[in-house]
Amino acid sequence: MRVAVQRQYGLSLVELMIAATLALSLLAVLLTTTSKQAQMSRETMQLAMLQQQGQLLLNLLQTELQHLGFWAGFSLEQMRQLQAPAAPVIGDCSQLPLDSGSFPEPPALLIPLYAEFGAGHGISCLGQGAEHSSILQFKRLLAQPLEHAELKPNRYYLQVEAGSLRLVDSDTASASGPVEFWPYLHQLFYVQWQQDIPVLMRKRLIRNQAGSPRLHTDSVMDGVEMLYFEFGIDSTFDGRANYFLPLQQMQPEHWYQQSSRIVAISYYVLLRSLDADRHYLNDQWYPMGQSGFQAPGDNYRRLPLQGTQYFHNAALQNHGG
Repeated sequence: MRVAVQRQYGLSLVELMIAATLALSLLAVLLTTTSKQAQMSRETMQLAMLQQQGQLLLNLLQTELQHLGFWAGFSLEQMRQLQAPAAPVIGDCSQLPLDSGSFPEPPALLIPLYAEFGAGHGISCLGQGAEHSSILQFKRLLAQPLEHAELKPNRYYLQVEAGSLRLVDSDTASASGPVEFWPYLHQLFYVQWQQDIPVLMRKRLIRNQAGSPRLHTDSVMDGVEMLYFEFGIDSTFDGRANYFLPLQQMQPEHWYQQSSRIVAISYYVLLRSLDADRHYLNDQWYPMGQSGFQAPGDNYRRLPLQGTQYFHNAALQNHGG
C-alpha cells in the first residue's frame, strides 16, 4: 500500500528577504517615531520647566524690588546719619569709597541701590561671580512696623522713637514707650557657577547666634545664567524717569542719588535648562536691553525674561511725601 506524502512549501529566499526588509523598515519607522517623541517630550518638559522657573523668578524680583526707596517716611539723607551697630559685619559687601556696606559708616555714604557688571571684584564680599552677568545690591525697610514683642533675634531694625532714629537688634531695642520697629533689609543677588550649573545666589544681612551681624549666603534658583539691569533716572525730582541708563553707563553720582534719583529698574534675566539635549544646538543671540548674550553653540535651551519695576516710594520722596 502506498502512503501519500504531503509536501509542505515554505517561503522562498526572495520572499524571506522581502519580509525581512519590511520588518526592518517597520522597526526603523518605529524607532524613529519613538526617538522623535522622546525629543519632543524632552523639549516640552525643558520649556515648561524654564517657564515655571521664570514665573517664580519674576515674582521674586517684583516682590523684592517694588518697595525700594521705602524708609518709613524718612529721607535717604536721614538714613545716612544713622549710628551703626558697633560690631563689624562679618563678610560685609562694601564698595569703598563708594558704599559703606550694610550699615552707614561716614564718610562713605549708605547706597540704597547699587549694581556692578562682571564678577563683582570691586565688591568686598564677592570674587566668584559669573563674568558675563551682573550683581544687584540694595537696602530698604520692610513695609510693616513691629512691636517689641515681635522682634526676632536674627534681624536688625530701624527704631523710631519720638522722631529719633536708631538701628537696633532685639537686645538693644527700647522696650518701653511709643516705639516702632521697621525690619532693616540688605540683600545682594548674583550668579555663580556650581558644577557646570549657573545658580542665582543671595547674600542677606542677619544676626548670628553669637549676636554679631553677618551676611548669610544661600542659593535661590538653579539655571539662572545671566542678570542685567538698566535704571530709570529722575533728574528733575518730579517722580518720573527722564531717561534710562544701562548699567555700564551708571556713574557714582547716580548711585549717590543726590543730584538725581533712581526711580525705576528694568531687569533682564536669562534662564538655562539644567540638562543638555544632544539633539539641540543653541547658537542664538539673546538681546537683553543694551546688552545681550551669545549662546556658545552648546546643547542647552534658554529662555529670556524681562520686566520693569517703578519705585513709588522713591517718587514720593522726590515730592516730599
